[in-house]
Amino acid sequence: MNNDIREIMLILQEECAEATQAISKCFRFGPDQVKPGKEKTNIQHLEEELGDLIAMIELLTDHNVGVTKEGLERAKHTKFEKLKTWSNIKINK
Repeated sequence: MNNDIREIMLILQEECAEATQAISKCFRFGPDQVKPGKEKTNIQHLEEELGDLIAMIELLTDHNVGVTKEGLERAKHTKFEKLKTWSNIKINK
């Protein structure tokens, strides 16, 4: 693993943790709450963290480490099918 890929994966890991924390804030305090001293609501902060996560995933696919856009699409559609079976979420995909 070269240094670029290592750094991408480390930042990806950090972004996963930050997205998890933002989700927790939405549950604990509500999606519309604004933390004192901040300008964004919890849901806006979550959106920002998810965008950061998507950016790092895209960089990972760009560096040809074996994670491909096609593989991610397959995995995404497999997840939709599992959710149709095992969750109550309405999915039209």
